[in-house]
Amino acid sequence: MARSATSTAQQTDALLRDVVRLFLQAQRTMTSCCTDATAKECEALLLLGAQPEPLTVQAFADLMGLEKTWASRLVARLEQGGHIRRIDHPVDGRSWLIELTAKGRKERAELEKSLNANAVTLLGCVPATERANVERALTHLRDALARCLRDCTPSS
Repeated sequence: MARSATSTAQQTDALLRDVVRLFLQAQRTMTSCCTDATAKECEALLLLGAQPEPLTVQAFADLMGLEKTWASRLVARLEQGGHIRRIDHPVDGRSWLIELTAKGRKERAELEKSLNANAVTLLGCVPATERANVERALTHLRDALARCLRDCTPSS
C-alpha cells in the first residue's frame, strides 16, 4: 500500500511542477508583452501593490523569496524607473520603507489587467462544465499551500 501512495505522490508532484512551470511561462510571456519591466520587476510591482502598508526591504525580500542583497538591487532598479519611492521609517531611523509611486500603481494596474485577461483566456481553454471544479481545486490547493508554508516543517 505504501508503494501505491508513493507512486501517487510522485505523479501529483510531477503534475504540480508541470502546472507551475507552464503557468509561470505563460505569465512571463504575458508580462514581456505588456511592459518594459522584467518578470521579477513585474512580480515586485504586483506584490507591493497588494500590501496594505509600505514594506521594509527585509520584509519585501522575505515576501519575494530573495536574499536582501538581491532585493535591494531590485528596489534600486524599480526606484530608478520611478515605480517605487523610499520613505522614512516612522520608528526605525536606520531604516526606510518602500511603496509604489503613481507610475508604479499605474503600471501595476495595467499588468493586473493583462494578467487577468490571460487568466480568462486560460480558463476559456478548460471545458465549461469543468471550470467551477478547476477553480474550487485551485482554491483548495492555494489554501493547503498557505497552511503548509505557515505550519509545516520540512522532514529531515
